[in-house]
Amino acid sequence: MSHRLDQAFERALAYLDQHLNEPFDLGMLADIADIPQSHFEALFYALYHISIDAYVELLKSLEAAHLLGFGKQVSMATIAAKLAYRDEQHFIESFTRSIGQSPEAFQQAPNWGDFFAKQQPLKSFQADVSQQEKQPHSVDIVSFDTQALAVMEHQGDPALLPQTIARFIEWRRQFALSPTSCRTFNLLYSSPELSAKTQYRIDIGVSLNTETQARLNPLALESSQIKLKSIPQGRCARIKYNGDDNGITAVIDYLYRDWVNVNDVTLRDFPLFLERNVIADNEFGDPQPKQRQDSQQVLIYLPIV
Repeated sequence: MSHRLDQAFERALAYLDQHLNEPFDLGMLADIADIPQSHFEALFYALYHISIDAYVELLKSLEAAHLLGFGKQVSMATIAAKLAYRDEQHFIESFTRSIGQSPEAFQQAPNWGDFFAKQQPLKSFQADVSQQEKQPHSVDIVSFDTQALAVMEHQGDPALLPQTIARFIEWRRQFALSPTSCRTFNLLYSSPELSAKTQYRIDIGVSLNTETQARLNPLALESSQIKLKSIPQGRCARIKYNGDDNGITAVIDYLYRDWVNVNDVTLRDFPLFLERNVIADNEFGDPQPKQRQDSQQVLIYLPIV
């Protein structure tokens, strides 16, 4: 890991160690590390192969295990309050998931061998260079001009994303915003792998110019759950990807894990975004989203200073 990123995450992790008795605040961690919050989770996971949520959960569970193992009379409610769990039930579920025993079972007969094994991720908590991409992708530095968008936001279960896409396609068809004349974008605020079902966020967007924006009635936008946003002007690292959607995650992981690390760049506080240049011919005419074709080209943009 680059020296700058190493120090950045060390500051955030040191803060976590000292504040396990306080609610977990992602924004504060990002500020301490001086890494934009829009990239913090993805960069953390790409480098360390564990989500920040799972890491915090493990730290709290290990601390709770010490309290349970050496305090046979301590109550579940006391530990839940001490370590800033939402409530006692949240503590029981989180501890059981992390340690493999319920808190009550661990307090009565702790499996110390399994407990020490659970600490292994903390002992090997560093970038795994053996997992780095053997054939790096070609990365271009480009200047991206400000782009107005009409977007439909999806927040929630990733399994419901096809329904959001179907509604957005129908809306595009209604206003004749054809994929051949209007660019298609996805703004990625989180990833399905790192987000709980209620936290996953992505914007499905279409580019607007002065003429197309003038055609959009504000009331029609509101009733269709469409919002006007924009991608700001600035430099981006760009990868041209050809293939299906299944491979995009690996390319994004490469950008965060390898390219950012090696080049020691500073990220802008705007989420990574995609531009889809090839869309199946029948997708615009059919409100049901189709499987993306292998030949599609996706431009993957990582905003940098």
